[in-house]
Amino acid sequence: MAIYRNSEKQPFGDSKESHLVSLASGSVNYWFSFVSDPLTILFFLFWEAIVLRSSILILSLTFGAGLLSWSLLEYVFHRWVYHKGQTPAHVGHKKHHETPEALIAMPWFMVTAFMASTWYVLACRLQFHFILSFMAGSLTGFVFYGIVHHAHHHFHFKNRWYRKLRAHHFVHHQYTDVNFGVTTRRWDRFFGTIYRKELKKVAPENGTHLLIDECKLT
Repeated sequence: MAIYRNSEKQPFGDSKESHLVSLASGSVNYWFSFVSDPLTILFFLFWEAIVLRSSILILSLTFGAGLLSWSLLEYVFHRWVYHKGQTPAHVGHKKHHETPEALIAMPWFMVTAFMASTWYVLACRLQFHFILSFMAGSLTGFVFYGIVHHAHHHFHFKNRWYRKLRAHHFVHHQYTDVNFGVTTRRWDRFFGTIYRKELKKVAPENGTHLLIDECKLT
C-alpha cells in the first residue's frame, strides 16, 4: 500500500551538498555499504582479538554494549541530524522522504574513513583496548538498521512485530515530527515523540488513511 506523497522537487542546497547527495544516491553506493560495513566489523573484531589480544569475555560485553547503544544513536541522528539544519545529511534525508523507495544511503567511504581513522589513532597507534569492539557493535546496529529500513520500503512481511514496526515508520513519513525510531519504538516512547492519533487533527495531505489504523501500535 503506497502511502507516500512526492513533494515538489527543489534544488538540494549548494554544489557541495548536491554532490554529496548525488554520491549517496544510486544502487552502487547503496549496496556496497552492505559489503564495506560488515567487512569493517570483522576487521575490528579481528584486530581486537588477535592483534590486541583482548579478553574475549570483555570483548563480547563491549560489543554487546555497542550494539545496544545503536538504538539511541539511531533516534538521535534521525531526529536531530536528519530532520534539523541544512547539512548534507538533512538534505539527503529530505530526498528520501520525497522518494521513499529510492536507494539512498550515507556514502560508504565516509563511514569507512571515519572507522579507519578511529582504528589508526586509537587501536593502531595508542593501542587502546575495547574501543574497536564497542564500535563494531554500534556498526552492527547500523547495518541492522539499514536492513530493517530497506525491508520497510520494499517488503511486506506478515510477522506481527514487523508489521507494527513498519506501520510505525510509515506514520513518520506522513507526520515527520513523530516516530523517529526505525528498528525500535522504545525511544519514541521515552522522549514522548510516539504518534498519538488524538494529537493529529490534520489528516495527511495525500488523503490516504494511516497504516496505524490497521495495526494497533500502543
